[in-house]
Amino acid sequence: MTNRLSTRAALVLGGRGLIASALLLGAGSQARGSDGVNDIQFATSQWEASPQAVGTADPVSLASCDSQPCRCCCCPDPPGYGYCIHTELGDHLAQSLTSATEAMAAHGVTYLGQATQFYQGVASGGAEQTFDYGGKIDQFLILDSTKLGLWEGTTMTMHAETRFGEDVNFDAVGLAPVNGAMLYPQEGEHSTAITGLSLAQNLTEDLQATAGKFNGFDLFYSLYPQTGRGVNGFMNVSMIIPVSVARTVPLSFMGAGAMKMNGTQPQAGLIVFDNQSVATTSGFDDMFNNGANIMGFVRFFTDVADLPGSHFFSGIWSTGEYTSLDRTDFVFVPGQGIQSTPVGGAYTLLYIYEKALWMDGCNPKRNISVLSMWGLADQQTSPVGWSANVALQASGFRDSRPHDAVGIGYFHTGLSNDFVNLLSPVLDLRDVDGVELYYSAAISQSFQLTGDLQVIEPAIADNDTAVVVGLRGTVGF
Repeated sequence: MTNRLSTRAALVLGGRGLIASALLLGAGSQARGSDGVNDIQFATSQWEASPQAVGTADPVSLASCDSQPCRCCCCPDPPGYGYCIHTELGDHLAQSLTSATEAMAAHGVTYLGQATQFYQGVASGGAEQTFDYGGKIDQFLILDSTKLGLWEGTTMTMHAETRFGEDVNFDAVGLAPVNGAMLYPQEGEHSTAITGLSLAQNLTEDLQATAGKFNGFDLFYSLYPQTGRGVNGFMNVSMIIPVSVARTVPLSFMGAGAMKMNGTQPQAGLIVFDNQSVATTSGFDDMFNNGANIMGFVRFFTDVADLPGSHFFSGIWSTGEYTSLDRTDFVFVPGQGIQSTPVGGAYTLLYIYEKALWMDGCNPKRNISVLSMWGLADQQTSPVGWSANVALQASGFRDSRPHDAVGIGYFHTGLSNDFVNLLSPVLDLRDVDGVELYYSAAISQSFQLTGDLQVIEPAIADNDTAVVVGLRGTVGF
């Protein structure tokens, strides 16, 4: 692929994602350049066309190319083909802020923020029918040692999160939380915390070392931006990550590792990390008190008919001691207080498939793609025995709405036999199945409004099918 994210596009926030370079596995990509390989790009609400394709029309354009001037990207083949990048009159402030951000980034300091608000409720079924309002603020600070005039190849990334208000995660389906973003920094608490603070150092052109405190959602987002971290795209945890990692991957964790890069894309890596969740603490207290986790992964990139894709394989091993009833961060486990004998060691095996089904020749961020995550976990130590999901997502699929996105997905969570058997005297449990549909509309350059519908068959057999509806508003600053 010759069309790649520019430095600005990799840094701007909104729509389909925030900043891949600010996350765990992409933290040093800018120092290597911006030419990626086989990456599926996604539309953002920070609207732009590639610099070489932008015309000279008045940037203050209205909604229709037929009657008003607009900026267009025109492909040379076939002649005259193009699509329009609309900029609304109300976006001058956002454009000014973006210019200021770019100027700071050119000197090695990048600050980006995103405020997200949710109004979501259980319309029927689930544990309780109720609606709640809540929100969060994400802030990223990135320091580039090269651009700061210090030494070569080091990037410091900080992710601070503020959570306020309420959510319906417990009211809907505990083993498939319907609002993953509100798990951070701490579920049910009004709090502010640094959930990620890491250093990345480029050792060679394609080898990177990293260490620090890492955010679990950021890890998956750095590999697959379409997962959205719950503030873009899908909202249910089961669609954001493979929930079979619930035992072996905390919300935030201390660790260190090395990655082999393929352009700007992580291709292989090895990470050693603590199994304690440290989203709201420094992470140094009692580090490795219950053993350590080791994650290895490899990713094979494909390019069939000029449409990128990849196959991802990973294994996570933990040396700690657990029971299947122990608390996890990404799903809420019933049966707390029931006694069970801990077992040493836990594992998770992962396979992730992605493929672009269609991609605009002018703008790779206009595409239709499929993503599917599969996971297998230790039956004795995890409440989840296996999990699977499949998602079909489209970004900019309409010429008239090039920055809107839509997605539909299905997920299945197979409960572990040990977990079901331990709770069988008090609860009748079954596997979890659910579907989620969202439509994200770019209202302006910096504001994205998303409608979301989830229908979930809960794990507790006595609870009826949960129907969850919600609105999400995301503003970049």
